[in-house]
Amino acid sequence: MFLLSICRWLAETHISIMMRDATYDFAIVEVGHLLALAVFGGAVLLVNLRFLDWRFKKQPASQVARELLPLTAGGVIVMLVSGLLLFLAGPVRYYHNPAFRLKVILFVIALFFHFILQVKTARQVSDRGRTSPWLKAGAVLSLLLWFMIGLAGRAIGYV
Repeated sequence: MFLLSICRWLAETHISIMMRDATYDFAIVEVGHLLALAVFGGAVLLVNLRFLDWRFKKQPASQVARELLPLTAGGVIVMLVSGLLLFLAGPVRYYHNPAFRLKVILFVIALFFHFILQVKTARQVSDRGRTSPWLKAGAVLSLLLWFMIGLAGRAIGYV
């Protein structure tokens, strides 16, 4: 009930009213959200493909993880800001949407899991050769989590 009262309060804020009532604001923010998703999702996919030894085999996994870290971090920051703005367009409606709740829970889990995996790998000095089975399992789990987030996000409009 506490979260619902916060959502009701948020629905009355200036920015929430602007996002809900303006003609183009929601669409512009959504485009930014989708572009950030493309950058973030592409970086996550490339990192996980390297962890699975499916691409970039000549480069150490630590190098790939380190070089793509700014894209994953930047993409997630823009996604969080734009996602919050999109949420503000209808906080009470999203509160009652089970697909949105599932997406948020999975997003938090996947975000922590992926960044722990990527940052830990990026900090390694050298990893010449094949990646460990644990890193491969982590990459598969990461990809499954992001896929489920995509499905939950897509379901938001239909629930």
